[in-house]
Amino acid sequence: MSGVPRPGAARPSWAGGALGRLSRVRSGRLLAVVLPAALVALAAGAAFLWRLLSWPAAATVDAWAYAAWGQALARGEDPLFELGATTPKPLAALLGAVAVPLPPERAFPVVVALAAALLAAALFAAAYREAGAVAAAVAVVALAFGARLPAWVAFGFVDVVVAALVLAGVALRGRWRIAALVLAGLLRPEAWALAAIGGFTATAGSLARRMGGALAAGAAAPVLWILTDLVVTGDPLASLHWHFDRLNARGRGGVAWLDLPSVLWTGLGTAGGALVVIAGLLGLGLYYLRAGRAGAVDWLPLAVVLVWPLLIAVQAGSGANLRARYLLPVAAVLALGCGLLAGMLLARLRTRITWPAVAVAAGVLVFVAVSAEISEGMHQSIARNEAIAATRPTLESVRACGRVGVTRPSAQRGLVPQLAASSRRSPDEFGIYPEGRFAAVLHFARRSSAPNAPLPPWPRRPTPLGPLAVAPGCEALE
Repeated sequence: MSGVPRPGAARPSWAGGALGRLSRVRSGRLLAVVLPAALVALAAGAAFLWRLLSWPAAATVDAWAYAAWGQALARGEDPLFELGATTPKPLAALLGAVAVPLPPERAFPVVVALAAALLAAALFAAAYREAGAVAAAVAVVALAFGARLPAWVAFGFVDVVVAALVLAGVALRGRWRIAALVLAGLLRPEAWALAAIGGFTATAGSLARRMGGALAAGAAAPVLWILTDLVVTGDPLASLHWHFDRLNARGRGGVAWLDLPSVLWTGLGTAGGALVVIAGLLGLGLYYLRAGRAGAVDWLPLAVVLVWPLLIAVQAGSGANLRARYLLPVAAVLALGCGLLAGMLLARLRTRITWPAVAVAAGVLVFVAVSAEISEGMHQSIARNEAIAATRPTLESVRACGRVGVTRPSAQRGLVPQLAASSRRSPDEFGIYPEGRFAAVLHFARRSSAPNAPLPPWPRRPTPLGPLAVAPGCEALE
């Protein structure tokens, strides 16, 4: 056989071969990051789930609201966003619907436990890509010991989900980065600015084209939020109206503007630990000095550290709450800074200890989860959830007679969603006394004395939540 190619025969493409080799190299590099991060996520997810399920249910009223909204969406009902202790959040309601098959008291905390695993994996991947295995292990260790992840998972705080999506945005590139930040923006409006920055950096071409990418990415989440409010409630600004109505109802106290720096610093120390904050700021500063000289800078981590607290501060100064957990995305990026600092100090070990780094990161996460103890703040949520569970059979026995009403404005924001979600009933089967007709009225007395309860003059039954007045025509409890 002749080695001379026949006319019209396919010729070898050296360019195609080079592209193939380049693709294989890139795939290998991607696998080298994804596989270790996936193992960290697996260990973290198993540890946090075990810790969550080994403790009594400690889900807060916010987590119960997400569960109630999710159940309503799964049944095709109006989720009644106005009944809840937290601002309506489209993605939280959707995650609540995904978690419907789980026990209600565990549903949203399980979602948060899985998000904590994603947070650890994204942090590991981001640090590994920028500064190697040592940086990845140190970043995860800093977050594990600095943050209060086991307790916040047990509470079912959606802020862990927010932090996981923001760190996923830091770890990813291109459209995947924008997608992660847009999803975060369906939980916290602070992520809208980060999505715009991600859109700017991910768009190639002229300045006008990049500005267009930033505008599209930054507008995606608020537009989706408005459409959700419009479809669900008929009011495109329902969430905004709920937020300001609540601020006006409780009074616009907030934090004094001059006190905001110290309050933010304290919040960061609570969310991530003072040492993590200091070392993280140092590590990020050195990283950007080096990256600026090299001409390859990713501005998103810096934007998280600067823009996120600023937007939180503006809201707090305007009367909104400022909780330490709102700053968890910043604390996670500062943990990344700790990893970058370690990577610069130990540059020779950059890629030589990948699997020991995975073992260290996973082992520390497991240790932190397994060794965590029930904190003092969890006892109140546990007691409330136990009281709800003990009261539910009594309420179920009168439900056949009609709707159940509850007293006190605070019950509207917390108790009704919890009663609805725990019993897997529609929120429409409950209401706020005296607005409507009820077969029974419950006075939520766990935080106030019961003797002056504003109940109708009906026979009363004691419950762990407070006295229950039952209409004379209802014989369910006789």
